[in-house]
Amino acid sequence: MNPPASPDFAAGPATESAQGVQLEQAFRLFLQASQDLETQQTLLQNQVNRLSEDLAAANQRLAALLGALPAGVLVIEEGLVRDLNPAARALLPDISEGSPWAVPRSWSPTPVQGEYQTTTDSTSRTVQVKEVAFGDRKILQIQDITESLTQHAETQRQSKLASMGQMAASIAHQLRTPLATATLYAGHLADPLLAPERQREMAERLRRQLTSLEKLTTRMLQFVRQRPHKTESVLISELLDEAEQAIRPVCERYSVPLEVTLSGEPSLINVERDAIVSALVAVLENALQVSPQGSVIRMQATVEQARVRIYIDDHGPGIEAAMLQSMFEPFTTSRVNGTGLGLSIARNAIEAHRGEISAANRPEGGARFTLSLPCMPSL
Repeated sequence: MNPPASPDFAAGPATESAQGVQLEQAFRLFLQASQDLETQQTLLQNQVNRLSEDLAAANQRLAALLGALPAGVLVIEEGLVRDLNPAARALLPDISEGSPWAVPRSWSPTPVQGEYQTTTDSTSRTVQVKEVAFGDRKILQIQDITESLTQHAETQRQSKLASMGQMAASIAHQLRTPLATATLYAGHLADPLLAPERQREMAERLRRQLTSLEKLTTRMLQFVRQRPHKTESVLISELLDEAEQAIRPVCERYSVPLEVTLSGEPSLINVERDAIVSALVAVLENALQVSPQGSVIRMQATVEQARVRIYIDDHGPGIEAAMLQSMFEPFTTSRVNGTGLGLSIARNAIEAHRGEISAANRPEGGARFTLSLPCMPSL
């Protein structure tokens, strides 16, 4: 019987040595990974610190900017005021952070959308509110535009005075010819030897000259008027219809069709009805006088951004470059028999309603007149 095999003690130390090396390598790898993680964490923390500092600096700059703005700025979220600048606090002393937002009851809406009248210490002011939405939040800008409106009115007054000076210098020229002609016809009528038939002819010619003088005087009085007298809330479609009815017989006489279109929701504007209709008719008459027979005049109205824009397009020869800058000035005309007051009166009427009027040549030929007026709040 063979003796039992003895255990192999020679392999033990070698195995333990290999395992130790592996453990040492693993530990080194662990230490390296830990150091790498610490380095990355430090870099990330430094980056977070820099971003936090940049954010704090940006917030400080934004706060300084909002604090320096003359307009009031409010941040509204879920119907509550989340933030407001000093100008907003001055305009709205009863509003604070966390308060529910609503237009103060003491503010009376004006006919212009987004504008309100407020009275403090017996002083009437006009404020304008603009809104910008950002998801669930919205930013309100509230600005006191009283001085701006006063300045606009003063600029209009100064412009009117300058135009009236030009008008005074031109009145003699405008009146001289019809007055001289009327005087000549009156002299013929005083001739006792003039035949009855010739007397009737001279009387008719005198009547035409006096009618021309009366129309010119009326135009001048219209030009001198500063602002609308009695305003009313009128649908834009009604103004377009009235202007169309006034000019259509003349369009039919000259075989120049008029097309009228209105896009957008029904909208109201607060105007002196007759003044705006007359302004539209004056621009349409101007388009008609340059339109060739058989061409079409288009009057298109659109409502966008709380304003109505009316475009009047013709297919005439366009506007000379020299006329583009002065065509709305009084007594500026390229027509032999024109008074040069029609477009001036139209401009005065539009600007008196805080509107704008401009003219440009269309790329496809002809001219486009653009009239813009503020709308009332939506129906």
